[in-house]
Amino acid sequence: MKKVIYILIILILLAGTVFIILRPRLAVKNYNEGIALSDSSLYEQAVEKFTRAIRFNKKVDKFYHARALALASQAKDSAAIVDFDRAIEINPEIPDFYIDRGISFRKLTDYQKAMVDFDKAIALNDSCARAYYQRGLLKAAQHQYNEAILDYNRSIELDGHNLEAFQTRGEARAFSDDFAGAIEDYDKMIESSEASGYAYKQRGIFKFQIQDYPGAEKDLTEALLHEKDDKEIYYQLGWTKSNLDKNDEALDLYNKALKLDPNYDVAYGLRGGSHIKLGNYKQAINDFNKAISINDKYTRAYFGRGIAKALSKDYRGSIADFNKVIELDNNYAQAYYNRAVSKAILGDHQGALPDYDYIILKDPKNPEAYYNRGISRMNVHDTEGACEDFQKAVELNFQPAEAMLKMYCPKK
Repeated sequence: MKKVIYILIILILLAGTVFIILRPRLAVKNYNEGIALSDSSLYEQAVEKFTRAIRFNKKVDKFYHARALALASQAKDSAAIVDFDRAIEINPEIPDFYIDRGISFRKLTDYQKAMVDFDKAIALNDSCARAYYQRGLLKAAQHQYNEAILDYNRSIELDGHNLEAFQTRGEARAFSDDFAGAIEDYDKMIESSEASGYAYKQRGIFKFQIQDYPGAEKDLTEALLHEKDDKEIYYQLGWTKSNLDKNDEALDLYNKALKLDPNYDVAYGLRGGSHIKLGNYKQAINDFNKAISINDKYTRAYFGRGIAKALSKDYRGSIADFNKVIELDNNYAQAYYNRAVSKAILGDHQGALPDYDYIILKDPKNPEAYYNRGISRMNVHDTEGACEDFQKAVELNFQPAEAMLKMYCPKK
């Protein structure tokens, strides 16, 4: 009996020894299986494998890092940060650990901690393109576009093959009103074999912003070949067509956008604008009514409806709409100007004058504003002021003012 017990003890000890010897191998086996699962986007199962690897060996930094990435891929960033912390505690010299933790902090909008991590990664390796790229994203998220561009520049300098860096730099440039620079970055994306409908769409929008309407039309048309169900492309291409005086084509595109989204307020607004250009004022008013019913803060819809009403000779209705525009945006200069014109047509020249004053204050080189204010001043018997306005309009090369000068201001 004692001999049996002795043998059992020896077997137990041997089993324990074998297990101790196998622990590192089992840890690596589970880690490798976890990596394979992560590569297949099976993150929950991957976490289980990485957890087993950690049970076998709690002192390997990459095990914690891998589990953290799998957790972050499931939007479990708070839990991921705990693992990133442990990986950094074991090995504080790996830039990627700080970069990945910074990404999780950014996703949790803890921008200060994210910045500390990206700065640390760059301090460890100032030639790490990924660190500059991620710091650029962080700065852009905080609307620090010029600073973000500097980081994107450095990232691209270090790794010119990262097309995402060109894309995000292009977006930052667009937010900084550097549309020409944004187009250059999207040129780079489109030159690659990975050009997408999104790239053509964005470049088309940027070209629209610099009034390259033929270029915008070409890019947006190409974008539609890739993305046939993108309502924004239809409305943006329609707007481009309208600026090229292709309003019938524009209407068709707005109709397609509205088929995709019957509550697309901007598509109704822009369709209303095309109806105005085609002289369809009643249809325009109907479209603006629909846009406003969807979004009662849609300033441009009130303005467009005001224009359509004025062209329909409903001047009181137009004034009401321009009043609403100014209520929503008291810097909307064209609303003041058109309200003044409608007031003057109704004979309210005294009421028109403050609106003309505002326009001239905002744009002192607007000859039509001087000319029309001159007419209103004549109607309130301010001949001297009227003649000064006509003279100013002439100086700004507005020919109709010359006749008014000769007729009412012979000394001028």
